[in-house]
Amino acid sequence: MKKSKIILLSVLMISLFFIGCNNKDQTTMEKIKDKGEMTFAMTGGYPPFNFINEDGNLDGFDIDIANALAKEMGVEAKPITTAWDGIIGGLLSKRFDTIIGSMAITEARLEKVNFTNPYYYDGAQFFTSSNCDLKSIKDLKDGKVGVVTGTTYHNALTEMDNIAQIMQFESDVDNIMALEQNRIDGLVTGRFVGLQAPEKYGVDLVPVGEMLYSEDIGIAVRKEDKDFLDSLNKALKTIVENGTYEKISYKWFNTNILEKQ
Repeated sequence: MKKSKIILLSVLMISLFFIGCNNKDQTTMEKIKDKGEMTFAMTGGYPPFNFINEDGNLDGFDIDIANALAKEMGVEAKPITTAWDGIIGGLLSKRFDTIIGSMAITEARLEKVNFTNPYYYDGAQFFTSSNCDLKSIKDLKDGKVGVVTGTTYHNALTEMDNIAQIMQFESDVDNIMALEQNRIDGLVTGRFVGLQAPEKYGVDLVPVGEMLYSEDIGIAVRKEDKDFLDSLNKALKTIVENGTYEKISYKWFNTNILEKQ
């Protein structure tokens, strides 16, 4: 091999080495900017926040919020669906950049991930059919209650001694259908999800009693992604101030769900 070719090859290898090192040293936000894409996860089974619409596409409040945040950051949002009980594990293993999937901010989750400022407020609500004479979930004796696996709602139900069986489902669509089919006596889910269900699915579903507890809902990122967290908070602040957030909220709920009800 000629000396000039050896030199050229050496220069090329050194360049590739430094490019690889630079990519390795990039922060998540820098990588997102370079790709022009932010990947985010949700279950796709939590209507009206995230769900598969009649055209077979992901739709909902979370999708619209993710798109608005990505636009402010100058990138595109790419949704990824995954099971709820493994969603934090997926984030930590870098299968996606963030979770924009209606995740409540809890002390247990804060030990593993960081959260943005809340992007809406919700609460756990017990729902059952309208022909039921219960006044509260505490009136339920030896009943079956449905819940999505891995949620804070499931944790709350395990602490109630008046429930004979907790029926676990992968999505709230399955949870709601189980009540419609009389396979459970009631279910616990987010207040906004349950209130929207009768119109969306034509099911007999009514709230019973007060909310079990309220929740602050945030966007989850890995602990080390501080610049990404800052960018998300900045983008969230911008869409709230310029009216984009309120427009999206009214589209789905006819109210501003960033205001505590």
